[in-house]
Amino acid sequence: MGIVPLASGHEQALEDFLLDFERAGETQIPAYFADRSWPHNEIVRRFAAWERGEALTDGWVPSTTRFLVEEGRILGVFNLRHVLNDHLRRTGGHVGYAVRPSARGQGFGTHLLEGAKQEARLRGIGRLLVTCDESNAASRRVIEKSGSRLWDAIPREGTKGTTLRFWINL
Repeated sequence: MGIVPLASGHEQALEDFLLDFERAGETQIPAYFADRSWPHNEIVRRFAAWERGEALTDGWVPSTTRFLVEEGRILGVFNLRHVLNDHLRRTGGHVGYAVRPSARGQGFGTHLLEGAKQEARLRGIGRLLVTCDESNAASRRVIEKSGSRLWDAIPREGTKGTTLRFWINL
């Protein structure tokens, strides 16, 4: 099992990963920002560009996207934002991650967050802001196991939900 950048050889594994979310009725995948219509080589190219701080959409920041792969199967993804803007400071944080629905409850979220922490250390980031919806008990457990401290809980704009914000010192 390893945490790796998306490569040309992952095309079928990525398609299977995305279909797992579709079958579960999940239309948005946290930490995965590629357009479903892009060809695989375009996705690989854009992830690399975003990591270098290039070709960013307005309001986006440089970010690193990595995939948890085991025996050719993508189990999860994380996205590490290198810096925070006002929106990320409020609701998104430094890290987003997702585990494919068919692989949840097996510790892969913890593995992804540990990978994001390691990547952050390599980039000289001293602490991470990590957020989750108050109703997402599984994500909260992953974040709390990572050595985080709850900072606060804020109402989410435009919804009735609440976002929990945690800091992880690296």
